[in-house]
Amino acid sequence: MLTAEQASRLTVEEVVARWPQVMRVFMRYRMACVGCDLAVFETLAEAVAAYGLSLEQFLAELQEVSGEDGDLTLMGDEEEE
Repeated sequence: MLTAEQASRLTVEEVVARWPQVMRVFMRYRMACVGCDLAVFETLAEAVAAYGLSLEQFLAELQEVSGEDGDLTLMGDEEEE
């Protein structure tokens, strides 16, 4: 699952490109992020904050919609022991 730290590094465009099924979460909140010119520059955390949403809740919803389509995990960013 994406962490808050990862959300602060990934742009909206990167998230949607990697996991296109999450677009429906953006649409559910009527976020104009999908297709917005700023999606290239704005991080997921910044976009969620701009809409006054909870980052933890938003990330949980992204994970939920990924369900059968795959986990929202970045390769190489697994927790180190």
